[in-house]
Amino acid sequence: MADFVLAVGSSHSPMVTMDGPDWLEWGQRDLKHPMLYTLEGRHLTYDELLAEVGGGFTHQASLEVAAEGATRVQSAVATLRTALTDARLDAVIVVGDDQDEHLLADNLPPFLIYWGDEISNESMGDPDTLTPLQRHYLPGYREPGDARTYPVAAGLARHLIDSAMDAGFDVAASARLPQPDKGMGHAFGFPLRRLLGDVPIVPVMVNTYNPPTQPRAGRCRDFGQMLREAIDSFDEQTRVGVVASGGLSHFIVLEAFDRQMLAALEANDLDSIVAVGEETFVAGTSEIKNWLVVAAMCSDRSFELVDYVPGYRTPAGTGTGLAFGIWR
Repeated sequence: MADFVLAVGSSHSPMVTMDGPDWLEWGQRDLKHPMLYTLEGRHLTYDELLAEVGGGFTHQASLEVAAEGATRVQSAVATLRTALTDARLDAVIVVGDDQDEHLLADNLPPFLIYWGDEISNESMGDPDTLTPLQRHYLPGYREPGDARTYPVAAGLARHLIDSAMDAGFDVAASARLPQPDKGMGHAFGFPLRRLLGDVPIVPVMVNTYNPPTQPRAGRCRDFGQMLREAIDSFDEQTRVGVVASGGLSHFIVLEAFDRQMLAALEANDLDSIVAVGEETFVAGTSEIKNWLVVAAMCSDRSFELVDYVPGYRTPAGTGTGLAFGIWR
């Protein structure tokens, strides 16, 4: 029988791969972002947001704070990587969202499980035209010696699909990428490059991001419970791990909200996360649902927060709530 060993959660923002000064450079993109979001679901431009907060996050977006935050982030990533390596896993289920990488307008299911034998790591664009920041982050960028493809635990993936169908989840399934030249989505490329290496994965895509088929929070919880039952019923001797990829709040850092979500995970109080209005789970903040899926798989585990770093990158408070945790 399969052994569900451990699960981790990790933000996958480009900021996770950057030094402190690069956080502030990356923040310059926010000034031209067409739409930012607040906790109440309001849509604001950068100038509107800056006028509302009065530049109140100037200190948090300083070089000194960013440098300290980036150091903490690298330490947290190393902690997760060590935990995953020490677990001697045979397969890792990666729960992540998709942003027009695999799930497109012609096929946008709430949940998709990838079951091909391998998944592509082709380059995204011409490496010669990429900035250093993009090369550090993009999942498809290959340094010399990087693998072009990664193995998929196809047998486990097929079992998850069959279990989902038996449980009443009409999941989509795919054995190949619709855009091979674009490579896998960032939610899966990041953990492969930074956390897992060559351990076979099962990409589980949750459409948290793009309307109109975003699964509601309660359905994500139920989906996670189903996945756990599927792991427990897998009849091969397999050491299985799970990664929740993404989050927390962005493109505006909602520090109090993030800490509320993390406290709910520590208390195993998933009902309070489900009770959050869907208007809050918009844009990048919707990736908290990936953590909710994994938390529902870990109802018999305790959640340990490795670190939370509010990653401010502009005086208006834009950035990402960077979170890292382990369910043991």
